[in-house]
Amino acid sequence: MFNKLILGCSLLLLFASCGQQQQAKSALKDFMDEELHRDVNYVDFSSVDSTRVISDSLVGALRLRGGRQLRYAPRQEKTLMHIRASYVLQGDTLSTTFYMNKDMQGIVAFKDNH
Repeated sequence: MFNKLILGCSLLLLFASCGQQQQAKSALKDFMDEELHRDVNYVDFSSVDSTRVISDSLVGALRLRGGRQLRYAPRQEKTLMHIRASYVLQGDTLSTTFYMNKDMQGIVAFKDNH
């Protein structure tokens, strides 16, 4: 009985993390298409993780670096989720980290990793 409970809990966690991963991928792809207008071929995605070390001033600096015309989701909490995407753009392989709220309904900020 105990083994079935552990198995059931493990499966629930697995499905929840898969859904979270898909939500994050969807949010970043939408942002890349709609805001950055980058037609890219995605190579790899990191796992979704959380961070509490991104300050409001850093979010502001990342947004300024990204451009003033971009529409970002408002920051709702101290903890942000993040995912890194590797992709090919005009023959170059690039990497960008995207930060979002826990609900993953939009990008709060992003950082190019090159």
